[in-house]
Amino acid sequence: MKPALKALSELIAKANDRFYAKHPKVHTVMGIMDKALRNQGVAADAITLDCSALDRKIVFLLPDSSPDRFTIAIGNKAGDIHSSSEYDRPELTASQIVSLLETHLLSDNA
Repeated sequence: MKPALKALSELIAKANDRFYAKHPKVHTVMGIMDKALRNQGVAADAITLDCSALDRKIVFLLPDSSPDRFTIAIGNKAGDIHSSSEYDRPELTASQIVSLLETHLLSDNA
């Protein structure tokens, strides 16, 4: 696993644990895609947080072309993207990820 993917996955796992401690009835599953995208011809790694019960998904995409930036895409399990934003990797904190999870998974309008 590449160092950037490892660091981000550890940060997301920490945030996901905090989210679950605050909201134990909302179950998420974390996935790491370090080969699947490449097998499809996409030069990137990704980390996903899925909430099947709510049909919601958050994808953290780390493209090879921008090692210090990543994209967060918000959507559903079918792969429909509702919004996305780019971030500088060093700026993201576990607290920001928890806020993102709360906004996307707990809001009726997400």
